[in-house]
Amino acid sequence: MRFAGLAVRTHHVLRAGVLVLALCGAAPAADTESQRFAAFLDVVYRQMLAAHPQLATEFGGATAEDRWDDLSDGALAADAARVRRNIATAKSRFDYAKLDAATQLQYRVFLDEQQLLLDRYRWRNHFYALNQIVGLHIDVPEMLTNEQALQTEQDAEAYIRRIRAVRPTFRQLVRHMQAQANRGIYLPKTVYPLLIDQARNTIAGAPYGEGPDSPIFADFKRRIDLIAMPAEHKTRLIDAASAALMHDLKPAYTELIRLLEDQTQHSTIDGGAWQLPDGDAFYAFLVRQFTTTDMTPAQVYDMGLTEVARSHAEITALMTKIGFNGSLRDFMKKIKTDPRNYESDDDAGRAAYLARARGIVAAMQAKVTEVFPRPAPLPLRIVRTESYKEASSPPGFYESGTADGSRPGTVYLNLSNMHVMPLDELEDLLYHEGIPGHHMQISTILVDKSIPQMHKVNEWWQDSAFVEGWGLYAERLGKEMGFYEDPYSEFGLLAGELWRATRLVVDSGLHYKHWTRAQAIQYLNDNTPSPEETNERAVDRYLAVPGQATSFMVGMRKFVAERERARAALGARFDLREYHQLALSSGYIPLWALDEKVGEWISAPRAQ
Repeated sequence: MRFAGLAVRTHHVLRAGVLVLALCGAAPAADTESQRFAAFLDVVYRQMLAAHPQLATEFGGATAEDRWDDLSDGALAADAARVRRNIATAKSRFDYAKLDAATQLQYRVFLDEQQLLLDRYRWRNHFYALNQIVGLHIDVPEMLTNEQALQTEQDAEAYIRRIRAVRPTFRQLVRHMQAQANRGIYLPKTVYPLLIDQARNTIAGAPYGEGPDSPIFADFKRRIDLIAMPAEHKTRLIDAASAALMHDLKPAYTELIRLLEDQTQHSTIDGGAWQLPDGDAFYAFLVRQFTTTDMTPAQVYDMGLTEVARSHAEITALMTKIGFNGSLRDFMKKIKTDPRNYESDDDAGRAAYLARARGIVAAMQAKVTEVFPRPAPLPLRIVRTESYKEASSPPGFYESGTADGSRPGTVYLNLSNMHVMPLDELEDLLYHEGIPGHHMQISTILVDKSIPQMHKVNEWWQDSAFVEGWGLYAERLGKEMGFYEDPYSEFGLLAGELWRATRLVVDSGLHYKHWTRAQAIQYLNDNTPSPEETNERAVDRYLAVPGQATSFMVGMRKFVAERERARAALGARFDLREYHQLALSSGYIPLWALDEKVGEWISAPRAQ
């Protein structure tokens, strides 16, 4: 989880200042109001990257490769002040009526999302600083190994400086978590051991101790070996990196582990956000943030029950289709326990699983232009999740690449325990994370030059219903394209939708209905085919990241509803490729903006 921070370099400030002067009257007279607003969004984007070195690295910037985000209270306040200024500038410097239709939408989205940043600032002390999916403890190894440039000797020096800069940033994190504890805000008790394991795995192996090289050290050595430079320079850099890992990174993680171990003993949180101060109001805010709607927790819970019943009915119909005699529970248990549904839990089984996954992606790539104007514009790779984060990672997840294709998009598959990676779910998983899911969605947005850079940047919590709703929509789209030919793979599709439906129930159950962790696990045991180990991991995720699980089904239903609204209104003029292009043509947006885009599409005049 990134905190807002402020760490501005002089040349960013000067560039921004010049552009602001242009926006305030010095711009060429030929500029339209829409062009002026586009320039303003570019200013805001550059300010944001200047204030967030980690975000700058993620989006290919080379100006902050040796720094981390500032997590201090002062940086948070500076960020909030900058957001207020941006809102005031947008409202005072631009005539909305003079903007073209596309820019009017960008204007409204901009104000909506800037206001969300202020709302998040209000709740800044309630957000859990770490969880099993995002947080500084994960950002550090991921950024260094996956995003940090390392192609020259100068890059290597910056890489080492960034390692050395870790310890002060971790101290800010520790102070923040200590301040939260003083307010009675702790993580749920069952989450702490998962975070401790993640932190320990990061500092396991060489140079910290015996065993293979740690993930960061192995990455540094591998990439140093590829650089053309004298051998003695490589040796010097590897020694310097080893020293920085030992003297800066290891103590930083050790201090964090010490804090997590201490807070484990003091946390009284064993359930949802309702146990926090003002927890009910906080959760209501999170539902609005993650769904980008005005839904209440009660509406989320009711929607979940309806969707679970629908999914159960569809699975029952599939049972009849394939001639299975028995109850729904019997059917789910049969598939869950069938050894033919799993690869062996060894290197050969993992290799076979990865080969199968890559074949599924290749087959989809060959047909994707049936429903999209063009293929995914950036490369995609399928790899195993890194060992340091396998223990608490989901079965699969996606990380975007760069717009120039220098870093491909990646689907990570968690192969630590093949007994919880059923083959019937693989096709569904890859359509969600890869193509036509997140990789198609994100790579299409990244390369579209008509989309402002501001709306190509997406923090994990931002427009989650648009992002995750698309992933779930893509799963069903695969069925409509003729995939899931094996009925057990079709069960994987239905089980995937069932899983997201139960998320609505369990997330709101934990945080709104005051369910216990055991109640939530039992609900998943009773209503899904997932093994109990998977259900326990899922519930701990929902406890640590309240609200995020609501975004999937809410977003998916909106993508389907808008598609069918357009189909009904346009009749023979409806083009599915055009709908998908339209949906992704403004970057990351709230669901209300998708509604408006489709409405404009329907009402637009067309040649007879």
